[in-house]
Amino acid sequence: MTAISFYISSVKSELIKLKNTSAFWLTIITALLFPVLFFTGYFFMHKKLAPLAGVNPWEQFITSQIQSFVPFFIPMFIVLIASLIMQIEHKSLGLKYVFAQPVPKWSVYFGKLTIVIFAIFTIFILNYSAIVLSGLLLGLIHSDLAFLNFQPEHLKNIKLLGNVFLACLGIIGIQFWLSFRFKNFIFPLGFGVFLAIIGVLIVQLPEAIYFPYSFCVLSVSGVTKVPLLFGVSSVTVFSSICFAVTAVLGYVNIAKRNIS
Repeated sequence: MTAISFYISSVKSELIKLKNTSAFWLTIITALLFPVLFFTGYFFMHKKLAPLAGVNPWEQFITSQIQSFVPFFIPMFIVLIASLIMQIEHKSLGLKYVFAQPVPKWSVYFGKLTIVIFAIFTIFILNYSAIVLSGLLLGLIHSDLAFLNFQPEHLKNIKLLGNVFLACLGIIGIQFWLSFRFKNFIFPLGFGVFLAIIGVLIVQLPEAIYFPYSFCVLSVSGVTKVPLLFGVSSVTVFSSICFAVTAVLGYVNIAKRNIS
């Protein structure tokens, strides 16, 4: 088999394992949580939340959900999903079995990392789709909300979510390495949750642009608060570098040790 074949086979295997697991359902529930809450609020308070004449209601509806969802849920979700996906293997001694097979370790490591990234990417797609669909449904039910009279600025919102996704890469690299490295579910989970809370608390400090667990919050706080580097947001650059470094170091660490 070629290197590409090994990688594709590993990814397919991980996708099969993911179905009907707690990690799968966590992704669905987390993505739908805020759209359901906002839908309920708008449904019962539509008279108070109805926009002024000529005002596009989508801007407030979408932006407020993204700015509420990202800082508090995305870092925690990354910590949980990385821990849960790897815990499946650790509990069943799956890694020991997989590494005993005639497959390269790199295909296993990066195949699992791809699945974690895929789960994060999926939650953004599901969340944004649910926001738009809930807005359209509200527009059908309550015409005074005016959702059917305007169009969402999809390009602007997708660009924002794309920046958030890139800002997540640093945490993904760190948490995946820790979850792969340690069998104990509590250590990577507790470590990640602690740093995610710290990331929210220090977001107002200038040094937050160097702390990966603050990157998600900074990515939705407005470009005026985040300095640019090479013409793009500095947190995007630092997050990408952090991901590349931790992904490589994580693989080197795993490749040199015996899985038992």
